[in-house]
Amino acid sequence: MTSGRPGGRARIYVGVGTLLVVIATIIYVLGVMYKPAYGAYRSANRFEHVQTMANGQTHTTLELNIVQTVNTGPHSDWLGYQTLDGNTPGTVFSVPAHSLVTIIVHNYDSRTALRNTFFTLVQGTVGGVEYVNNKPIRVMSPDFTSHTFTIPDLGVSVPMEGIPSNAKANAFETMKFTFRTNGTGVIRWQCIVPCGSGLNGFGGPMQEIGYMDGLITVT
Repeated sequence: MTSGRPGGRARIYVGVGTLLVVIATIIYVLGVMYKPAYGAYRSANRFEHVQTMANGQTHTTLELNIVQTVNTGPHSDWLGYQTLDGNTPGTVFSVPAHSLVTIIVHNYDSRTALRNTFFTLVQGTVGGVEYVNNKPIRVMSPDFTSHTFTIPDLGVSVPMEGIPSNAKANAFETMKFTFRTNGTGVIRWQCIVPCGSGLNGFGGPMQEIGYMDGLITVT
């Protein structure tokens, strides 16, 4: 007479079958619900120009655009930093430790009111300046600001000038600044001017890597 309970081998089959179902369910859910943010896994490294100066100092230059819509990824209508090819996010890149880094930004976005005029100050750059359309400045008028390029770990914050309301199609403003890296590690940078969604404009592209938020790997 049998007890109606499965034997040891049967219990193993049931257990393995149950585990496979759970794993398959997890994979399915992740596949449906998890979609990497535009730029969270794509670097701008191949767009960098790296040179060694006569004194042995490494100098990296990266040229980026701020565009009003990235036109790709899960949030194609969001604004963001891109490389000049127009298809690669410009917020994730690598630079050498204890080196100079020059960022050139062409800003195609409009002007945005600041929450705090502290961010009109150019901070942490070589010489304490940035160049706006080739003109050196230390403070930007709050009426001109659009975004910032801020790296808290390095004490760097540079205001980005926006295009005026009467600008012609495809107009842009050009910013250039240089900063020095410290030791190795991964540091975060982002725009501080509220240009996103949510509470006080600090959501959306301002919080997501690949748009107005990024990572710098210092090696």
